[in-house]
Amino acid sequence: MSRRKVFCYVLVLALCVPMVALAAGGGGYRGGDGGVVTEPAPEPEAPVDDGGGEDSDRPPYAGPDATEPKPGTGNEEPGIARGDLYGDLYVVVRDPNGAPTGYTWTWEFAADGETLVQPLSFEAGVDGGFAQPIADAALLPADWPWWDDDVPIVPTDPEGHVPDAYAYLTQEVEIGRLNVARAGAEVLDNAYDEAIANINGALAVSLDPAGRMLLTLADGTEKTVDSPRENLALYREIMRSGYLPGLTRTDMGPLEHLRVKGDGSDEIDPADLYRAACLFAGAADKFGDITLDMVIYVNDFLGINDPVAGVYFDFRGYTYNRGLAYAGVEPELLDDPVYIEGQLYFGLRNRNILAEVFGGQDYPVEGDTVVPGAREFTKAADDSVHTIWFIHNWAVPEYTLPE
Repeated sequence: MSRRKVFCYVLVLALCVPMVALAAGGGGYRGGDGGVVTEPAPEPEAPVDDGGGEDSDRPPYAGPDATEPKPGTGNEEPGIARGDLYGDLYVVVRDPNGAPTGYTWTWEFAADGETLVQPLSFEAGVDGGFAQPIADAALLPADWPWWDDDVPIVPTDPEGHVPDAYAYLTQEVEIGRLNVARAGAEVLDNAYDEAIANINGALAVSLDPAGRMLLTLADGTEKTVDSPRENLALYREIMRSGYLPGLTRTDMGPLEHLRVKGDGSDEIDPADLYRAACLFAGAADKFGDITLDMVIYVNDFLGINDPVAGVYFDFRGYTYNRGLAYAGVEPELLDDPVYIEGQLYFGLRNRNILAEVFGGQDYPVEGDTVVPGAREFTKAADDSVHTIWFIHNWAVPEYTLPE
């Protein structure tokens, strides 16, 4: 038996290859800083069941006259205490680095001094405050009084919990396949061991159209590392170490930056962060969106953040450019189908990812104000997952045919 791809016009039954609209959305480019930032955060509730001169091209974090912190360095700024919304994965107000912003609410109490009657006011940016849920605007009453900088917010009680009367307004964060981040560490440890063994044993390592790792195997075939667990395990190690521990091969092609740094440092750099964004996408649901809250909560589960101690990974300075990320990325995929004498036929065509996944729309758009940080990292991961969905739906089918 042999396995072969069909590289000519192929006849496929209508139900064999899904016909989907082109996915639009938010893969990534490189730039920015990484590390940890010290900011207090929510304490966990009960565990949840099953991530030179002006003309120099030297980056702003390099050299003796650096104007920005080097990727991987910590942030020594004092933080803000958080509430305990760790068990309830709510969409919350976050700063540019993704850390939740502290809020406190003042309430009117009943005569017993304990029963809440109604919220009276709130204060944002409070040291020692609680994480602030964002309301689902589609569910708001027409006269909703609680907004902060055009963001509708949900009142919380003096302990940072959402009262039952307002619970329907909260937005829960669904992380799908990324729930494996909540499993025991040994699950991802085993997945990492398998992934790194495959990488070390491959003939060559390159990239697939979405920025995931593409291995050339001993028989000359190519295989994308598409296991969600392996992608999440690789993501975890890059974010924790800045390279891939246990990597023994010396020819990593476009992924040389994932080897241990020549100076022995373990600080993550901009190229590492972009690869991490694509690996995060490889671990997520193919058909969904990646949001900032999803990234931060997964980092909490993986131990990349320490929300109890208030330590959050430092994305400050990270920026992303879609046009640079996907310039010239044109994988050979199925073409749009045609009917001939009642049969559905698919041909092959090199399909431009920037044009077909993103409608030719660059990011950021000229004139846009971009705030470097966790949202840029999220945008990189979201673009990558939409690219994964597109190539998944238009990939050339593989068949096992008799010799």
